[in-house]
Amino acid sequence: MSETVKVGIVKAGCIGVLPLIEILLDERADRTDIDVRVVGSGAKLGLEQCQEVTDIMIKQKPDLAIFVGPAQAAPGPTEARRMLAEAGIPTVVISDSPAKKLTKRS
Repeated sequence: MSETVKVGIVKAGCIGVLPLIEILLDERADRTDIDVRVVGSGAKLGLEQCQEVTDIMIKQKPDLAIFVGPAQAAPGPTEARRMLAEAGIPTVVISDSPAKKLTKRS
């Protein structure tokens, strides 16, 4: 039997997929291989809001974080990504098209 993976979802601001992201992972809540926790900042994605929800998520000690929200170049989302990286939590970012500018290209 495999170990349960703790997935933490941090929602900051709002983009189209945001309300459904955790449902996509475990729609019927019957998966035993993952345990999903969600924290969100509501409509705001300022520095204070992003720091607060990211700190809450870090304390949950997820195996993987999914950070969802627009405006990834803004101070709030930038700080949230930095916090998750410093905590050593592997993170997937789901955002809008301008976030492509932040990715490393090989």
